[in-house]
Parts: sequence; structure tokens; C-alpha cells
Amino acid sequence: MPNPAVTNQQAIVKGLPIFIAAINMRAGLTIMSPLIPILKEQYHLSSFLLSFLTSLTVLCFAGSAFLMPLVGKIGGTNRVISVALIVLTVAIFLRAIGNIPMLFISSLTVGIAIAVLNFSLPVWVKENVAEHSGLITGIYITIMGVFAATSVAVAVPLARATSWGWRLAMVPWIVIGLASSLWWMVRNSKSPRDSHMPISATFHRELLHKPGAWSIAIFFGLQSMLFYGTATWLPTILVSKGFSLSNAGYAVSITGLLGSVIGIVAPHYSSKLRNLRVFLAITGAIISISFGFLIIDHGWRLIIWLLISNIGLSITFPLSLLLTVTRSVEAGETRSLSIMAQSVGYLMAAFAPGIVGAIYDSTQNWGVALIFPVILGILLGAVGYFAGKPEKILILNLEK
Repeated sequence: MPNPAVTNQQAIVKGLPIFIAAINMRAGLTIMSPLIPILKEQYHLSSFLLSFLTSLTVLCFAGSAFLMPLVGKIGGTNRVISVALIVLTVAIFLRAIGNIPMLFISSLTVGIAIAVLNFSLPVWVKENVAEHSGLITGIYITIMGVFAATSVAVAVPLARATSWGWRLAMVPWIVIGLASSLWWMVRNSKSPRDSHMPISATFHRELLHKPGAWSIAIFFGLQSMLFYGTATWLPTILVSKGFSLSNAGYAVSITGLLGSVIGIVAPHYSSKLRNLRVFLAITGAIISISFGFLIIDHGWRLIIWLLISNIGLSITFPLSLLLTVTRSVEAGETRSLSIMAQSVGYLMAAFAPGIVGAIYDSTQNWGVALIFPVILGILLGAVGYFAGKPEKILILNLEK
């Protein structure tokens, strides 16, 4: 007899392991943005060097897909996730106790660990709950957003609570990472061990000659540039407009959390649309307008524009992933398109925090620096109009 269908509730219970992993997947990165003014004052680092902390992590994201065949030799998917969580926890611990060089080394290590998790969790979903992949993926992306927002909200209060300073802000994530790592280790000890992570080395190079594939990759890159280029500096920008550092952290955190919750429904409803061109173009325009008002407006209304921009970015991120599925024909092509989009996209994103920081360093004006995300939003809408086409990206030559 065929196995009975798994209900949504059963799938959610089955997805608990990656929900636990997802808790750790963004806090190690996002926690640094509200601490930048404190680090700048304490260590007298330039805006460009501080933005490089974020760029290091995103550069690791760009190279993650090509590292995965090597990472797969560690063992099965469960073992890879477990080891990545351990490395991530150790890296955050070293960040908390180290000096300035260790701050950069630990950021690089955090990036490598999160990059491995970025690629491993979809593999785990495919292996364990493929029939509910949309539901489980939506939940773990939301968990990532919620805990990223939480890390931003609590960073400054913790940094100012004791003489430990900014280092205390790392402690909750060290504890959570340690608990998650132990949970995964115990779980793996009770499960049969796989010999390797089943990742194909094949990449459909014909995609490099497809304008449709490049439109998706650049769309992914532009939305990533917008997110990482602004998330790094938004608390600092709000402080320059009269917010206290704590209130700036709360504003970024709450609007980011609301954006994540609202944005999570985007893939579900957008998947019912055959053509996403107009929707993506309008979303890009709205993001651009919201950053424009962040330049000219002041006071409590800034929170509204911040919320609108976060909703827009929370919509474009899952849709950029959805495009790699809807515009490819079979699973191998989906994987190749995803590798191309994320590698090109995160490479683009790695430069964004430094560009915004460099513009500010040269002008000493955050309004001028914010013109950059305004332009990116316009470009995002224009590229989205092409990336959102319904036609499949056909690959005739299936050789490597």
C-alpha cells in the first residue's frame, strides 16, 4: 500500500531540525549593524572598514555554491549542518573575546558557516519533506527574519548593560548556537550516518549565454545589494536624523520583522501569477520611492518609509528564489540557475555596504549616500520587468 500523505502539521513537526538551524542563520551577520557606531567610536575604524565586516560575510555567500562539493565530503546533509552550526558558534565566540584582527577573521568564518547552511537547508528539505517544500521553506525563512530582527533589537541594550560593552551582545547567540549544535549532535548520534551529501558537480554552462538567466542573476544581485547595503547603515542613518541608538535599533528591528511576516506570503500568491513582470517592476519602484523619502523626511514618519522598504525587500528576496524554480524546466537546471543567481548576486551585494560607506566618508552626508539605494531600486524594477517573464529558460546542450 502507498504511504499516507503527510499533513501540513506533520510536515512542520518533521521540519523541526532545520527550524532550529534557521534560528542561527542571520543573527551572526545582522547583529553587527547596530553596533557599528560603538565599534567606530571604540576602535576609530573608517566607515569603509566597518562595512567590510559585512562584505566579508556576503563574499562567502557568493562562493558557497562552488564550495559545496568539497563540503559534502564531510558526510551526509545532517552532519554538514551540524558541523556548520558548531563552526558558526565558535566563530561568534571568538568574535566576542578577540581583538580587531579577530573581528575580521571571525566575520569571515561566520560567513563560511552561514554560506554552508544557506545551501544545505534546501537540500535537507528536498531529502525529508519535498512534498511540503514551499511550506517548510517559508517557515524557516520567516524564522531567519524574526531572529535577525531580534538580534538588531537587543544588540545595543546589551552592549550598554555592563562593562563588557558590545561583546555582551554576542552572548545570547553563543548560547543559542551551543544549544542548537548540541541538539543536532545528539540527533545525529541516533540516526544512521550517510557517506556524503548528494550534490551533483554538474553546472549547465549554457546558462551563461542566456539573457533570461542573467536577468534573474542581476535581479537577485540588486535586491541583495539593497538589503546588505542599507541594513549595515540604517541604524547609523537614523541616529543622524535624531533617533537614539537604541530606538534606531528597535525601529530597524520591528520594521524588519513586520516586513518578513508580510513578505512571506509573496511566493504563495505570486506563484499563481503567470507573468511577474509588472509586479516586480512596481515593487522596485516602491522600494526606490521609500528610500527617497528616507532622504527628505524626518521624525516618526521615517518608520513608515522604513517599513515600506522592508516589505518590498522581503517580497523580492523569496521571489528571486522563486524565479529560479518557475523559469527552469527540470531539477538540475534549477540547481544550476540557483548557483548562478546566488553567486553573481551575492558577489554584487558584497560591494554595496562599502559603496554606501565610501560615499558617506567622502561627502559626510547620509542623504547623498542614500541616493545609491534609490538608483538600485529603479534598476531593480527595470531588471525585474525582464526577469519576471513567464517563458522557460531552455537548455539544449546538457554537457558540463
